[in-house]
Amino acid sequence: MSLTTILINNLRVDTIIGVYDVEKLAPQALKLDVSLRLDSQRSARSDALRDTVDYDDVCAAIRSFGQCHRFELLERFTHELGGELMRRYPLRSLTLTAWKRVVGLLPAEIAVRVDLDRDSINAAQGDFDD
Repeated sequence: MSLTTILINNLRVDTIIGVYDVEKLAPQALKLDVSLRLDSQRSARSDALRDTVDYDDVCAAIRSFGQCHRFELLERFTHELGGELMRRYPLRSLTLTAWKRVVGLLPAEIAVRVDLDRDSINAAQGDFDD
């Protein structure tokens, strides 16, 4: 199997996220870096979009996820979004980093990174079947 990595960097996603009351009043911008790893043998031969992951569709799905969900923690946001992408697309694995600027609280950006693979997603789904 030949794995290809699709990199999506600096994707802006507006979402309501945070622990503090002021953070829950309005959406704030997160910056996401996403690495999608997939089997590329078929698309390398066919040169057809249908045989790979359409990164424009991935970006739209990520933005929609941000608009439709509210979380307090970046940890939950990254895990839930990562799981959604793994279920929706034929990925072998992914790395997702969400960056957040905490205005007025910390003079820095903070980030949470999650690494997921197909085996961990399948195992987690098995846990819910019991």
